[in-house]
Amino acid sequence: MRILHLVPNAGWSLVSSAVMIQIAAGILPVAFILATSAVVARVPDAVAGGLGSAAWSDLRTNLILAAAAFFGVQLLLPVQELLGNLIRRRLDDLVRDRLMAASQASGGVAVMEDPELLDHVADAKDRLRTEMWSPGAAGAGQIALISRYLQTVLAAGVTSVAFVWWAGPALLLAALTIRFGYRLGLSVFTEVFRSTARLRRRSEYLRTMLLQPAAAKELRVFGLLPWLKQEYTTAAMDAVLPVWRARRRLFYGPYILYVLVAFVLLGALLTGAAQATASGLLGLGGLILVFQASLAAMRIGGFIAESDVATEQGLNAYRSVERIERMSEADARTTENGRGDPAGLPRTLLRFDKVSFAYPGGLPVLNDLDLTIEAGRSLAIVGLNGAGKTTLVKLLARLYEPTAGTITADGVDIRTFPATAWQRRVAAIFQDFTHFELPVRDNVAFGAIELLAEPERADKVVRAALEKAGAADFVNQLPRGLETPLSRRYAGGAELSGGQWQRIAIARALVAVEGGASILVLDEPTANLDVRSEVAFFERFLDLTRGVTSVVISHRFSTVRRADRIVVLEHGRVVEEGTHEELLALDGRYAELFRLQAARFTEEEVEGCA
Repeated sequence: MRILHLVPNAGWSLVSSAVMIQIAAGILPVAFILATSAVVARVPDAVAGGLGSAAWSDLRTNLILAAAAFFGVQLLLPVQELLGNLIRRRLDDLVRDRLMAASQASGGVAVMEDPELLDHVADAKDRLRTEMWSPGAAGAGQIALISRYLQTVLAAGVTSVAFVWWAGPALLLAALTIRFGYRLGLSVFTEVFRSTARLRRRSEYLRTMLLQPAAAKELRVFGLLPWLKQEYTTAAMDAVLPVWRARRRLFYGPYILYVLVAFVLLGALLTGAAQATASGLLGLGGLILVFQASLAAMRIGGFIAESDVATEQGLNAYRSVERIERMSEADARTTENGRGDPAGLPRTLLRFDKVSFAYPGGLPVLNDLDLTIEAGRSLAIVGLNGAGKTTLVKLLARLYEPTAGTITADGVDIRTFPATAWQRRVAAIFQDFTHFELPVRDNVAFGAIELLAEPERADKVVRAALEKAGAADFVNQLPRGLETPLSRRYAGGAELSGGQWQRIAIARALVAVEGGASILVLDEPTANLDVRSEVAFFERFLDLTRGVTSVVISHRFSTVRRADRIVVLEHGRVVEEGTHEELLALDGRYAELFRLQAARFTEEEVEGCA
């Protein structure tokens, strides 16, 4: 019923045409049976009467009808396939749109890390890529069953009329018994297959590691290929063994019983027809009709390539999409239910008030954090790895929600705004920012996507941002300038170094500010630059963003000394704050770590000179 409710979305005219063709395709084979049976019945009289007899004329007429029915069936086959493919494509496009919409329904990312949702996403993506097993294929397969069931019912009816009343019901029962047994087994089998989604996801991950270049260096340097091959083999077998066991359990036991029931019914029917023919109660044409009708009806009991597996697997994929939609919508009701408007905020300050947070199943990362960020000023957050710096930024951008406490903008809880609206106020470049395998222009203009609709303005803003980020020189040297795809996997493309990529990402953030973002967050933005380049960048950056509310996270204390204010984060709490000079004078944790890092860099410089 789920799939049948989906089918009308392919368009009523297309679905109606497909249904009409399927009805014709169900009637014509039975017409062929009737015509050929009539031919056989008239052969003795035609032979006795000769070519000019009425019997010969009847035989010839039925031959023509049989031929017409046969060729009609053949002519309908490509039409059935064409209409089925159109229905499949339209429905799959619709389901893909729903899947993409569901993936972006919530402003947060926590739901996208849920293992259950990831299992459903993997199943839905795989089935949508495999056209034979997609929801659209299931919809087309349901329509294809019309001709099959109509043919079965008509064949059973013809048998009752031509032979005896109970023959049709017996034939129908025999055919549907096998049909029921097969589909029941297939349904349970497919459910077992669905339950292995997580195992298949691990297997696919290991296979991707073997075949994709991302892990190639480490696999070879550390000699991991034999280990990975064994792990992949084990994971793949773990995924398929339950499926194989289910197949044996479902099809080698109960299915045999269904076949035996059908064999008894069909055997009784055909034996009765043969005895009736031998006793003269049923003519030769009638016997041929019963045998052909029985064969036509029993075809419903076998595997139907255009429907059976497609329906079950496509239904699984559709269920996965529906489950993704429900999970995403439930999360969106939390993140997108705000009615406030964050335009122009913050005007005075952002505040973290007793904020705590822990990732699902993990220990607390932030504990009763109190922090004030003044609007229009620069704040640097420093601390050792694991102090909670990146988590703080993710909460500020509402990618996650605090487990306790509040974050306010000018005294207003930011949860009173839709998450997506608030995120347009925040331009953030994270440590693991995305390397889009797209032209330079797109990589930078994504900071304010609306720019791409105005190419001339986009080029002007993009070039200005590249200049500010110190990326203009190397971009101008690329083969196609702003049009250069940033990947060697594309013709005319180029690959950038880690430091060059970071400058591209910083330019993207600057474009976001140009596009209206009022909070600029850089999370370890210069980790791939050397110390001198990093210091030079921050000095330039702080000058360029003067008057913008900026938050800079760094593990190198020396590079953020010019920030208006610095806070030291440890164990999820602010332990010190002030200017660089104030924190050095305090001679606390900041001063200690600053001196340790300064000494290390001095030693490295001396060693380099030596």
